[in-house]
Amino acid sequence: MIFGVEDDHSITGHGYPPDVIEQMLLVPQARLVPPQAAGYRAMLDGFELLVFEVESSPRAVMVDGDGFPYRISDTTSQFSKEKINAIKDEGLALTAEARRASVGLAELDPQLLAHAMAASGAGDASAADYLVRRRLADRTGAAIVLREAAVLLFAQRPETIFHPNAGIRVFRVAGTERFTGARHNVQEFPRIEGNLPGVLTQVRALHETLIQRSARLRDLFFQDMPEYPTFAWQEAIVNAVAHRDYAIHGQSVEVWLYDDRLEVLSPGGLPAEVSLDDLRLGRPAHASRNPRIARVLAELGVMRDQGEGIPRMFEEMEVAFLPVPTLDVISGRFSVVLRKEPIFASADPSWPRAVRALPISLPQKRALVGLVGREFANADYCALNGVDRDTAYRELQRLVDRGLLVMTGSGAGARYHVVRAPAPSARPATPLESLEARMSEGGHVTNADYREAFGVDRHAATAALSGWLAEGVLIREGERRSARYRPGPRWPPR
Repeated sequence: MIFGVEDDHSITGHGYPPDVIEQMLLVPQARLVPPQAAGYRAMLDGFELLVFEVESSPRAVMVDGDGFPYRISDTTSQFSKEKINAIKDEGLALTAEARRASVGLAELDPQLLAHAMAASGAGDASAADYLVRRRLADRTGAAIVLREAAVLLFAQRPETIFHPNAGIRVFRVAGTERFTGARHNVQEFPRIEGNLPGVLTQVRALHETLIQRSARLRDLFFQDMPEYPTFAWQEAIVNAVAHRDYAIHGQSVEVWLYDDRLEVLSPGGLPAEVSLDDLRLGRPAHASRNPRIARVLAELGVMRDQGEGIPRMFEEMEVAFLPVPTLDVISGRFSVVLRKEPIFASADPSWPRAVRALPISLPQKRALVGLVGREFANADYCALNGVDRDTAYRELQRLVDRGLLVMTGSGAGARYHVVRAPAPSARPATPLESLEARMSEGGHVTNADYREAFGVDRHAATAALSGWLAEGVLIREGERRSARYRPGPRWPPR
């Protein structure tokens, strides 16, 4: 660790006052147990730097008065001495990705390698230099010796990959459970093999054909939606490939598609640094069993870096009103289960069709479908549609006025029930309500939308819209006949 060098590599000097420097240099000796070597001063380009060199320790090192720190990526956590020692013991065994490969540089795909180099900012380096920098190869004299991670990532041909089950197996089950014999209901697709970026591209293409559009989600969102959010199922598969234990040769990553769920199984449990409880809460995990593989896949844009994938997977499922992913370790395999049954689902298909025909906003329609059959409050509407309390109050009150909701109580204690007969009993929408519904659906309105809602000519519509522009109700984009009007700070109009 060097004090006095900026992130852009410029030399600026450390800038610390003399009375502080000596204390800083002695910190490794004074505060670490067991003591480590003190820091020292160094001059470079006329600037003084402070340099600390600490040897790798096979045992946990304590900071006196501050416990046992453990560094993961850019985060320092406080672990117990026993946990850190267990992690260190595990790391003494060379991981599968770090083992030396038996094939040479000529067996790697030059185009994929060039793409990875450009993505990493090392496009001007040689292939050998890039591989050494990414710890995917070692220099032994004049020779370059690859590590297995390089072959897994860049192999031109599947047969050069050391691992017999490095690819992905995909199964489709007719039903919600597997049967054998006369009731056999499992279809296995051809095994997907090759370098890992290619495998992930192929499995994505296959799943695009297997994952259908969901009628139940369409009832909630009033537009075609996939059974599973695209990011969620892709991230589950990418994580399985990036973080599986490649020391296990007898198992592949497996993807199972049932009628009600999608399961992804990854050989190997969790690394010692990763807590299953944290993952189940949707917290990021800043650790990888295969850091070389994970780094390259992140640079290629195939996976999220810094543990962002799991939290976003949870978020995508929640936004789609689907159950959060189920995570577990079963028989030595890490399991991710995505379920496609919406948390809010209507048992009567005619109800969403009736709601879809109403001249109300999309959030209001979603509430009539998603919250039907139960008592709910302003906060439930906010959570369902991602709006604030004031917006929720206005939109709920309009539904009450239209006879689509019944309200009991008042203020913070107000509760609502959906009225299940909107088509014959609901009053027609006012012109302003029709315009607001169009704004909610598309995010903007046009002169033609105003004319249709209020039944006026172009000149009257232009005058009215101009007045709303002046009042801050609308913001205009474009000119003349291509003009579109988006909500301003004072939307909706009164």
